[in-house]
Amino acid sequence: MNAPGAEISNNATAAAETGVPAARNAGGQPEAPAASNPEGLAGTNGSARPYASRVQSAPLTWARSALDADGRAILLALLLLLVALFVPPIPLKHDTYESLVIFDITQSMDVEDYDVGNTPVSRLQFARDAARRALRELPCGSKVGWGAFAGYRTLILLAPVEVCENYGDLLSSLAKVDGSMRWENASEITKGVYWSMRAAKQLGTNPNVIFVTDGQEAPPLDPTNILPMFDDLKAGQVRGWLVGAGGYVPRPIPKTDDDGNRVGFWRADEVMQPGDIIQNSKIRGAEHLSSLREPHLQEVAHQVGFGYLHLNSPETIARAMLDKRFARREQARTDLYWIPALLALVLLAARFSPVSLRRGGSRSGRLPSAVHSPK
Repeated sequence: MNAPGAEISNNATAAAETGVPAARNAGGQPEAPAASNPEGLAGTNGSARPYASRVQSAPLTWARSALDADGRAILLALLLLLVALFVPPIPLKHDTYESLVIFDITQSMDVEDYDVGNTPVSRLQFARDAARRALRELPCGSKVGWGAFAGYRTLILLAPVEVCENYGDLLSSLAKVDGSMRWENASEITKGVYWSMRAAKQLGTNPNVIFVTDGQEAPPLDPTNILPMFDDLKAGQVRGWLVGAGGYVPRPIPKTDDDGNRVGFWRADEVMQPGDIIQNSKIRGAEHLSSLREPHLQEVAHQVGFGYLHLNSPETIARAMLDKRFARREQARTDLYWIPALLALVLLAARFSPVSLRRGGSRSGRLPSAVHSPK
C-alpha cells in the first residue's frame, strides 16, 4: 500500500505523460486517483470508454463501411439490371436482310456424306442446321421464310417473317422440313429454281432466294436440250444463291416408302439413266448414286443471275444471307438492353476484382482496425 503522497505524485506524473491536467481538490491539491475498475465500468469522471460499448458498435461500423463501398456498387448494379429488364426497343436504322430459303427434299438429299462429331449427317439435316445457325446471326428487322422443292415445283412453306419476334416459330417450322412432306420423287432442279424465282416475285417484297440442293436432276437432263427460263422471268430479276450440298464422291441413295421409312437403297435398274433419255446414247449412267453436281449448279446460277456457294461449313448459309450486296437500310426495332446489363457487369467486376479486393481491407472479413480484441 502506497503512501498518500506517492499516489498524488503518481497521478501528477501520469497527467504529465498524457498531457491532461491532474484533477485538483478545493484546496488546489491534486486529487488521489479513483479506485481501479477491473469490471470495465465507467469512472466517476466519465473519461474511460467502456470496452463492451466498442465491441457492440463494431458491427455498425463495419456495416457503414460496407455500405459506403460495396453496398453502393451492388445497389447501382441492381438499378442498371432493372433498367435492362424494362428498357423498350428503340427504332434505329441499320442493315437488314430478307431471304427465302428453299430446301431440296428429294431422296438424294438423304445421302449421309457430311460428318458432324464423327456422326454421319444427311445433306438435308446439315442444311437445316446451317440455316438454324444463320438465324442467330441476323440482326433484328431481318426476315426469313422457308420453302421446299420436289418434282419440279417450289412451294413456300412460310413467307418471310421478322426473325427476332418470330424466332421460335422459325425454328419449329424449320425442324419440320424433311422428306415426309415430299409430294413427288422426281427432281427437275432447273425448273425448281425457276419456280423459286417466280414465288419470290409473287411475294412482292423481293426477298433473296437461297436454293439448297445437290444438283442431281431426276430424270437426267438431255445436255443437247437446254431448258429456257420461264417467259415471265429475266436473269438478275431476282437475286440469290444456289448452295450446293453434298460431297464429290458418289454415294448410294437411300430409298424411302410413302411414310418416310427407309427400305434400302436405289438400284441402277430402278432409276432412269441417261441412255433412257438420249436416243442412241452410249453413256453408261450411274444415277442410282449421288454426288454434288457442281458444274451443273454453277451453270444454272449463271443463267439466272445467282451466285454459287458450296455448303462446306455450318456458316455457309449465314454468309449467303448476310451478303452486303443484299442489305437494306431500314428502320427497325433495336434491343438496347445489353448496354445497361454490360455496365452492371463492368461495375461489379471492377469493384470486386482481385486487385480491388487487395486494396480494400473492409471486405477481407476482418473487423475494422479501430476495434481491438482484449488481450
